[in-house]
Amino acid sequence: MWTSDTGASYMVLTAHWVNSEWNLQHAVIAFQRFPHPHTGEQIQLATFKIFQDFSITTKALTITIDNGANQVAAMKLLSTKLSRELQVDFNVIRCGAHTVALVVNAGLKKFKPVIDKVRAFIIEIRRSPKKEQELSNLAEKLQVKYRKLIQDVKTRWNSTYSMLESFLANKAIITSLISLHNDFISLDLTENEWKEIDLFCEFLKQFFDFTKEMSGSNYPTLGTLLLLLDHLSDHLTTTIRQTKIPWIKEIAMAMNEKFQSILDNLCNSSTYLALILDPRYKLQILPDNVDAETIKQTLIDEFSSYQILEQLNNNEFNEEASSTGDKRKSIGMLDRILQKKKKFNNTQNSEIDEYLTTSIESPNTNPCEWWKNHKLQYPILSKIARDYIGIPSTSVPSEQAFSKSGELISKRRNRLGDSAIEACMCLNSWIKLLDD
Repeated sequence: MWTSDTGASYMVLTAHWVNSEWNLQHAVIAFQRFPHPHTGEQIQLATFKIFQDFSITTKALTITIDNGANQVAAMKLLSTKLSRELQVDFNVIRCGAHTVALVVNAGLKKFKPVIDKVRAFIIEIRRSPKKEQELSNLAEKLQVKYRKLIQDVKTRWNSTYSMLESFLANKAIITSLISLHNDFISLDLTENEWKEIDLFCEFLKQFFDFTKEMSGSNYPTLGTLLLLLDHLSDHLTTTIRQTKIPWIKEIAMAMNEKFQSILDNLCNSSTYLALILDPRYKLQILPDNVDAETIKQTLIDEFSSYQILEQLNNNEFNEEASSTGDKRKSIGMLDRILQKKKKFNNTQNSEIDEYLTTSIESPNTNPCEWWKNHKLQYPILSKIARDYIGIPSTSVPSEQAFSKSGELISKRRNRLGDSAIEACMCLNSWIKLLDD
């Protein structure tokens, strides 16, 4: 959900998939005006209608959303609807970046007084090109590099981190200029607070790197999500246990409390499958809180579903039928009984066991490229992988669409109709697919 400069509310939905060449793809499929009320019921109805319009009601595997209460409620309703009416399993992924933002914001509150001082100073600098030029000129004299000061957006914690980092990088220039010119902008910051900013940035860097890594849309991220979250959890607990700095410990404890309260929101069968089907991890590199047997059983169950649907599809469709989506079609009661009773051949055991017992690949391996080269070796597993490894771990692509729409929807362009706006946004996204 997004509100434009004109005050109008919009809803965006982006689709993500792995194409036949095993390249990750994504495109805006809806950019709709969404008047109030923004209730869970209204969001659910609109999302279901978009699914129907694109004939993906039985093909959509998951949806990635932020942590807004209305969106969470909407997707619970949608998941229930798809399960009851179409017998389709539909998972909801909470945006990893938004989740980490909630954790970090719990820590930022306790560092607010220092952040406010830095922000006030930078605002004054940004308002005066002359003063910023003075900083740049002094940097040349001191033969040090001047890094442009960043003003943060209060709703985006990573921009606050970047602001503090840019401020810290210019410490020598800022302190020198203030000492040389009494009429320069005053900075009510003690030497001890400078050290605190340095320590705070060092502590937060792990979270900043996480957000950067998870915000990509051209490489698989969901399989990596649980591992990075596990790393952040270790970072917090280690800091709490080892730091001798009381205020850092207090911040880490506040963040850890928030982290533990929302961690379960990110764990479901889709994240588990994306993890195990990433050839860099399999079952050999797992977070501490994840049970290997649980993940393996999840894969076995999914394999069985694909196996029976593969047989059903072979009977009903020709070999050219797309496997992506076909597997989402509901299985009837008789088919479910047969799935439980029928003794499959050793395909399941041979594929899964062979895949899991071979060595993991190097961290630089592209999972999509790897599966493309091994799809004949693992015919069914590769189809599962094609569906799961492309699931985004964040809602960043949708937010990028909102950023792009800011160029289209403005007070100067207030005559564009809703359908024209949606057409422009979708076509702008779709035309990029022609280049791939």
